Amino acid sequence: MAAPKTADTTGVDSGNILSFVDINYILVNKFVVLLGVLLFFMAVIVIAWARRKPSAANHSGTIKLSLFGLILLYVETTLSGYPNYRMMLEKLGSVIVLLALARLAVYLLVDVTIALRRHDDVPMLLRDAIRLAVYILTGIISLHMVFNVDLTAVITTTTVLTAAIAFAMQTTLSNALHGFTVQIDPLLSRGTWITITDKNLYGEIVNVGFRYITLRTQDNSQILVPNNMVVQSVINAHGSSQQPAIERAALFLNISLPYELPPEQARELLLNVLDSEQMVLKDPPPMVRLQDLDESSIVYLLRFWVADPQQKGIVFDLLQTKAWYAVHRNGWNFSFPRRQMVERPKKEPFAFSREELLQGLHQNQLFNILEENEVQQLVDNARPGVYAPGEAVVRQGDQGSSLFFVLSGQLEILVDGQSISVLQNNQMFGEMSLLTGAPRRATVRAVTESILAEIPKKALADLLDNNEKLMEHLGGIIEQHLEAIRERPAKDSKKAKQKKPAQRSDYLDLIKSFFGRS
Repeated sequence: MAAPKTADTTGVDSGNILSFVDINYILVNKFVVLLGVLLFFMAVIVIAWARRKPSAANHSGTIKLSLFGLILLYVETTLSGYPNYRMMLEKLGSVIVLLALARLAVYLLVDVTIALRRHDDVPMLLRDAIRLAVYILTGIISLHMVFNVDLTAVITTTTVLTAAIAFAMQTTLSNALHGFTVQIDPLLSRGTWITITDKNLYGEIVNVGFRYITLRTQDNSQILVPNNMVVQSVINAHGSSQQPAIERAALFLNISLPYELPPEQARELLLNVLDSEQMVLKDPPPMVRLQDLDESSIVYLLRFWVADPQQKGIVFDLLQTKAWYAVHRNGWNFSFPRRQMVERPKKEPFAFSREELLQGLHQNQLFNILEENEVQQLVDNARPGVYAPGEAVVRQGDQGSSLFFVLSGQLEILVDGQSISVLQNNQMFGEMSLLTGAPRRATVRAVTESILAEIPKKALADLLDNNEKLMEHLGGIIEQHLEAIRERPAKDSKKAKQKKPAQRSDYLDLIKSFFGRS
């Protein structure tokens, strides 16, 4: 009886065992990776929820991808009897594992490493650039390790195709390169309000992408501006509401007012408008500047700051509305361009009250002996003049031949640079120069905007021809006037006491000589 045959299965069994071990090792690695990614991002969501600070990225997609990969692993283990299907699932599972690892790498690079270094949100352009680089690397690894593709042949084959695509997408590539330029510029960061002058655009930068920046306008519209246009245009950066006001650009508003309105009054009126608006910050203080003498009006520039650049349109509306009411309330009007030739009667830029001047001359002892018609004659020859604050009307030592009557305003008298007195309404100065032609004894300078009536020598000369007693009266007035002035410093000056005072006849001779009377 022949002995039974013993089958030699050592080689087959050992090969199957090795294959089984390799397959199980790969499955375990995939399971560990997918489970680790799933648990990691679930922990990230829980921590963000506990801190009440939502993450910048949406991790639900990564969690769903990891769960889908785990389901594929389970299906793969059940299809051991179908090697073809199992191979397809194996390759698909490997790709899913690589994608999960890619998302984990993007999160660690962007939301952990770079965000901690910047201490701020990572710009969208930088986030997209890192994500693109990681996914391209993941695709290359998938082609080489999962699908066994020779990358050298692929690169050689696609060189011409890549050049053609680059030529066709040169505008897009230009925008992408300019996007990096915009991204690294701190003046064009997210939250900054800018004006693109060429396009008449004003808005807040809410995103900087590969191809364009996104502006949010005051009416909440989203405007996409290509990056190359931003780089090549004139940009006015107004800053953000988080910056201190002094570090932000000021807002400017032009308002045109008529030439008849004096600049000092116009400045005061517009400053009151700025001060009355609550949205205009008091620090830094607003300012009004005369910007231009236009064809039909004077243009004033209003410079001010607001708490939020987004309020620009609202503040402009409020300020211009209040300026309209303030201008009309003060008896003025706005100028407008005229294209029609009109003939208007000549009007003095600064009118003065003749009745006020008549009353003032009657009350002054210098002219109180004049008849009504004689005072009227002086008024008819008076010349009005308006002086700005700080402007000198007369200067000490200059020759003069006129008298000034203060209609409105305030002036100070300075002798040798020292202020000695202040002139108010209905007061006069310059009597000695009018009557004797003597040099000005003091400098008179306007403190506020002042309206004066100037009485020249000729006006008084005509009166002297018809009034013989006037010259003697004027001589006595000058004597009294100078005697009162001389008594003030005489209290402390021995030299003044030793000086012989001039007589009335001396002053009369000076008047006669100045007016050519023998």
